[in-house]
Amino acid sequence: MRRIDLKEPNHHSKQRQFCTFQISRHFYGVDILDVKEIIDEIAITKIHHAPEEVLGFINIRGHVYLVIDLRTLLSFDKKEIDESSRVLLFTSDVGEAFGILVDNIGHMVEVDEKKIEFRNQDDNQLDNSDKRINSLEIGACKLDGRLLVILEARKFLDVIKNKDE
Repeated sequence: MRRIDLKEPNHHSKQRQFCTFQISRHFYGVDILDVKEIIDEIAITKIHHAPEEVLGFINIRGHVYLVIDLRTLLSFDKKEIDESSRVLLFTSDVGEAFGILVDNIGHMVEVDEKKIEFRNQDDNQLDNSDKRINSLEIGACKLDGRLLVILEARKFLDVIKNKDE
């Protein structure tokens, strides 16, 4: 008779997958289900009189996407687009056709949801720019000695629209 080892399933542990990238020396991620595509050939058409966080439009196979400068949105210094720069395009579930410019792409990582320290969104002691950044951050977790800051892609456009409030 063959013995079968039945392990009790762990119903309390949920795995989350994130597409990771860098801005400056900081390590960020967005939910992999929100990412449609990663673009490495970046030809942006500028939009005059657009908010400073908006770089312009990019045309990908006949579809036009708004491109947000995540460095500016997160209050980092501007940086020229180089060979490691990428644009992450988001699915239509996230919002209007748009993407974000990042310094470089990392890997897809899988994280146990229990390891994520979720952020308190109601911190009244922050100034307006910190509140904007705080509203984008869902939480953080340690991965291989680095801190992964998890961003909510669905809030990128709202933060730009509501920046003067």
